Amino acid sequence: MRMEKKHNKLTALEREKISIWLAQEIGKREISRRLNRSDSTIRDEIKRNSFDDTIRWYDANAKQYSENIGSFSNPELLDEFAKTVGGDKKVLDAGCAGGRDSHLLKNLGLQPIGVDLSKSLLKVAREKYPAIEFRYGNFLNLPFEDEIFDGIWAHASLLHFETTDDIKRALEEFNRVLKQDGVIHVFVKQQLGKEKTSVVSDKLSGHDRFFQWFTKDEIINLLEEAGFTIINLQDNYPDPADRKEVRWVLALARK
Repeated sequence: MRMEKKHNKLTALEREKISIWLAQEIGKREISRRLNRSDSTIRDEIKRNSFDDTIRWYDANAKQYSENIGSFSNPELLDEFAKTVGGDKKVLDAGCAGGRDSHLLKNLGLQPIGVDLSKSLLKVAREKYPAIEFRYGNFLNLPFEDEIFDGIWAHASLLHFETTDDIKRALEEFNRVLKQDGVIHVFVKQQLGKEKTSVVSDKLSGHDRFFQWFTKDEIINLLEEAGFTIINLQDNYPDPADRKEVRWVLALARK
């Protein structure tokens, strides 16, 4: 004799009770997962949010930010970089923003390609400097083949990464795309106090942005570990925007 299966439909009240129970169980598991995470994991998540917020701010305020920084270039550093690399060479403007330095590098006889993580800043750069190539890309996975650049201009661009490991990975990528004997310029904010990272609002943005700070010794170690030899190194470099509370570490190195 064949047994017939009974299919009892749940009432609306029963479905609601089950939904509440499931939500409570999922909530308990999520709380448990979060409590079991290490403090460093939680800090990393907070920093990632800060980094993402910084990129979103650049995307939302690209035109205004490009105008704000337009007059704060470093002619003497650009000249030194161009002379060290040599004329008519291909260089990467890593963190090109609105294209200011790419334009200046081109005027110095180089062949720049700009890369940035902000699509809105890239849009500004392409509109303002249509003769220069600009690409969307992440320093941790650059959209270029091995050893195609004679120089890399990383000016005030590494300082938004959350961790030292990210900096190491970015420098390894720079080394990968740089030709042998190629030149890299690094310009980062100097660590003057105890804080290694912070979220800061300044006159260039008027909005909170995430920054990582560096010491001179740290930059030496990072560059040497990534396979570079220091050519020139300077700390306490004056701020181009004349912010008295800001100093910079400058490094010029060769692969």
